[in-house]
Amino acid sequence: MRKQAQRALVLVTDAYGGRGGIALYCRNLLRALCEYPGMERVVAVPRKIVYELEEMPANLRYCSEAAGNNITFLLACFRVVLSERRFDLLICGHIHLLPVARLLGIVYGCSVIPVIYGVESWAPTPHRSVNFFCRKLKSFISIRRLTAKRLMDWAKTPNACYYYLPNCIDDSQYGIRERRNDLIERYNIRGKTVIMTAGRLDAGLDLNKGFDEILEVLPELLRRIPELTYLVMGDGEDRARLERKATQLGVSRAVIFTGYVSDAEKADHYRLADVFAMPGRNPAFDRYPFRFVFLEALTCGVPVVGCTPEDPSEIEDPHSQLIIQVDPNKNNEIIDGILIALSRPKGTQQPGIENFYFAKFKTMFHEIVSGNLLKDSPMRLQH
Repeated sequence: MRKQAQRALVLVTDAYGGRGGIALYCRNLLRALCEYPGMERVVAVPRKIVYELEEMPANLRYCSEAAGNNITFLLACFRVVLSERRFDLLICGHIHLLPVARLLGIVYGCSVIPVIYGVESWAPTPHRSVNFFCRKLKSFISIRRLTAKRLMDWAKTPNACYYYLPNCIDDSQYGIRERRNDLIERYNIRGKTVIMTAGRLDAGLDLNKGFDEILEVLPELLRRIPELTYLVMGDGEDRARLERKATQLGVSRAVIFTGYVSDAEKADHYRLADVFAMPGRNPAFDRYPFRFVFLEALTCGVPVVGCTPEDPSEIEDPHSQLIIQVDPNKNNEIIDGILIALSRPKGTQQPGIENFYFAKFKTMFHEIVSGNLLKDSPMRLQH
C-alpha cells in the first residue's frame, strides 16, 4: 500500500519577507520542512511581512494575505480551515500564536509542535491564554537549552520535554574568500584593522546590544592600534544617536556606517573584518552564543567576540567556545577579548562551525518531524 503524502501547517509571526532572527529561523524551518521526504504540501500563515518576498520552495503555500493585524491573521487561518481538509502536523512558530495553534490542532487532529526562542519565553507573557497553554506543554522545540529551562520553570512543567534545535546558516552563502577590492575602496579601509558589528540599529528596547559597547572602548583601542576602523553594518532609526555618540567620544574619524547591506553582499562585508564584536549589556539582549551574525562571521573565517552566556552549562559547552566570551559590563574584558581575537589567524574556520550548517539543522528537524508523525516523539526529546 502506498504511503500517504504528508501535509503540514505552520503559523509564524514572520518568515519570508520578514525582519530579524526569528524570521530567518522560520525560513530555515519552512525550507527544511518542505524538503522532508514525502512532504507534499506545506501551508504557512504569517502574521507580518516587512520586505519583498524571497524565492520559496515549490511545495510551500505562503498565505501572504494573512499579514497585517490580528484580524487578517485569524481570517486567513479560518480560510485555511475551509480550504484544507487535512494536515498531519502543525508547527507553531512563536509562543504568542500558541492559542490559535492549539485550536487548529484540535480541528485537524494532528500533533502541534511549538517553537520558542529567547527572552519572550523566559517569564509569563502578558497574555493569559498563552500562559495557560504554556502550562499544558508536553513537548516543544527550543533554539536554546536555557530558554527551555526558564519556560519550564515559570510554567511549572518540570516533566515537559523539548527538542534542542539551534540556529543554523546556509553555508553555501558564506565561506572564506578574498576581500573585495571595490568594498575596500568604498570604505577606505586598505591597510586598516577592522572591527565589525552588524544588526538592526533600532532605538528603544534594542539599545546596548553591542554598538554602544564597542564605541565606548574605541578610544583605548585606537590608542593601542591607531590604524583601527570600526565598521557598523546595518541601518535604523538609532543611527543618528550612535553617530553623535562617536563624535562625543572623539572617535568619529574611525567609525564607518555602511547603511543597509543586502543579503547578496553580506558575506563580502563580513570578510572585510578582522574581528566581529557584539557584546551587548542590555538585559533584554539575551546572551545566546549562536546568534545568526556570529555564525555568519565565523563561517567567513572571522573571530567573534560575544557575551559570556547566562547559563553556566553554556559557558562550558565546547560549541560555545567558538565565541570569545566577555563580560559586556567590563570594558577591560571587551578590550582584552578584541585583542585576543586580533591575535588569532583570520581566514580559517574553527572546527565545530559545521554543526551549525543547514544540512545538520535539516537532519535534526527531520528527526523531530518523523517522531511526531509516527507518534513516538518522547524517544527523541531532552529533559
